[in-house]
Amino acid sequence: MATHRRVNVASGRQLEELAHYSRAVRVGDMVLQSGTTAIDRQGNVRGEGDVAEQVHTIMRIAEASMGKAGGTLGDVVRSRLYVTDIRVGDRAARAVATYFRDVRPAATLVQVSGLARPAQLIEIELDAVDGARTAARRVSSGRAIEAEYAYSRAVRVGHRVFISGTTALNAAGAVEAPGDMYRQTRATMDTIFRALAEAGGTPGDIVYTKTFLTDLGTSADYTRAFVEALGDVRPTSTLLGIPALVRPEMLVEIEAEAVLGAATARRDVYTEHQREKPRGYARAVVVGDLVSVSGCTSMAPNGDVRAAGDWAAQLDLAHDTIRWSLAEVGATMEEVVRRRTFTVDGALVNRPHGAGPAWFAKSRPASLGCRVAGLARPELLVEVEVAAVKGAAAGIEWIAPDPVDVLDRA
Repeated sequence: MATHRRVNVASGRQLEELAHYSRAVRVGDMVLQSGTTAIDRQGNVRGEGDVAEQVHTIMRIAEASMGKAGGTLGDVVRSRLYVTDIRVGDRAARAVATYFRDVRPAATLVQVSGLARPAQLIEIELDAVDGARTAARRVSSGRAIEAEYAYSRAVRVGHRVFISGTTALNAAGAVEAPGDMYRQTRATMDTIFRALAEAGGTPGDIVYTKTFLTDLGTSADYTRAFVEALGDVRPTSTLLGIPALVRPEMLVEIEAEAVLGAATARRDVYTEHQREKPRGYARAVVVGDLVSVSGCTSMAPNGDVRAAGDWAAQLDLAHDTIRWSLAEVGATMEEVVRRRTFTVDGALVNRPHGAGPAWFAKSRPASLGCRVAGLARPELLVEVEVAAVKGAAAGIEWIAPDPVDVLDRA
């Protein structure tokens, strides 16, 4: 196990201290920007009512914090846009595209049910890899939308491939199989496989997926199609119900990541009863020092949902599963470099930030939290997914906030 240089950057925003995360994290040659909104250090939302202005505010914050970790916007390989109203999605995507015309990262844009404050219209995550601006190989599917919004179907940097959020939109600009979750999922996976093949990979190299469904009632059809498409491959997976995708006919969007060579070098981990396996995913996948953990909930290994109605207890149980999963591959919570927490809309968050177990007080990974329409089971209130890098806990460099907020500089 190698030791990977890690840098944690604080921006001075209030929640970072309470919730134990960093605004940006460097680990090895990657710089991860936390989910960022247009909020200043005083807790005010900049650009209220104007999603483009919020995007520009977020990008100023990101450029500064990633820069402190030695990264640049020019090396971004993946962007994720979470909007609270899909009607502002087009304007948000066009605003983000102004920063990435020469970069064209992999991209995902979905509607979520809510962010921390009603005035926040968008939250953005970014991943960058050193030198990607010139060294990355960018794969296009030939769809006009990719050029229009300055993103790629997939981006390969070294042995890693980042695949955009993918739907059943075809080259002619039409959504295939309206109303049919099974066929849309198969079409989506076919597009992912083509992009991965063009980047030099195989389905067996896929180590991570995240799926957004607009109707969880059709999840059985999704799962059947997903499993059939993957065959024996079992990546990590998180399944989220959301209110909408960019077109009303779209039922499913899937993003993925692959590590070239993982087909023969990976280790897949399952819980006791291996209930994940027939559903098409592994609890964790490790390739070298890279560890991906599927979205974890309060679901017991036998499939029972524990702590029904209790958000805080479910959150603790999810982290217990994360800790177990990491230990199975020789990793620790302190080596987690990114976490995402998805809470069901309407769930009562019965414990404030800073209370309860301090899983990440010493390591402060990049982080994101938002509300979603639902999870795989109606009793589930919260799901947490993480990525870790073995060797990323030692010798963390801590970069404190500047005296003046970047948003207040002339």
